[in-house]
Amino acid sequence: MATLLLRMRSPMMSWGDHSQFTIRDSRREPTKSAVIGLLCAALGRPRWESVVDLSALKMGVRINQEGLVLCDYHTVLNSIKSSGEEGKTVISHRFYVADADYLVGLEADDRAVLEGLYDALGNPVWQLYFGRKSFIPSCPIGVGIVDHPLSVALEHKIHRHPNGFPKLPSQLRCVVEVANSLDVRRDVPVNWERRLFGSRCVNTSYLDTHLCISLN
Repeated sequence: MATLLLRMRSPMMSWGDHSQFTIRDSRREPTKSAVIGLLCAALGRPRWESVVDLSALKMGVRINQEGLVLCDYHTVLNSIKSSGEEGKTVISHRFYVADADYLVGLEADDRAVLEGLYDALGNPVWQLYFGRKSFIPSCPIGVGIVDHPLSVALEHKIHRHPNGFPKLPSQLRCVVEVANSLDVRRDVPVNWERRLFGSRCVNTSYLDTHLCISLN
């Protein structure tokens, strides 16, 4: 059993999981659909191909730095209908997370699968971004692969420049996929083209920062 570790950091990110029409929401941590979409972009896998193999990976997120949830107010003026008539002003609210820092783990029994994903992230076929095309990574995404289960892998120590970022908090929030829980997320992609998603259960816990160690 092995776990692929990903570092997700950017000035702005968006993790929508139930956006509808003019309200584009965002969770405070990456959704599984967003992470799988990122992997598909790295692999160059088109929307009509199956993602069953990627959805089967067990996922967990450790929040190194909680971001600030902000909202942009958008208006689109003078839109034209298909009939040629002038449309009404369209108003939308778009949420995003600013200045967050995440460690994402993907667990698999076959290390070779994770090695292929790690290589693809280092040499992606298509552009990698976090929720919107303008939200690009501010550091390399692939951290490495460790021969540990997900629960242990999320204790991996992240080295941060002492003067570049705020210190880590005393406890880090972790959101990990589990077999059963009351917290159900509908963010497992089943069919991209038809926008079909399955559900998964997650558990939220807190890790003491001083327990994080180097697993390499």
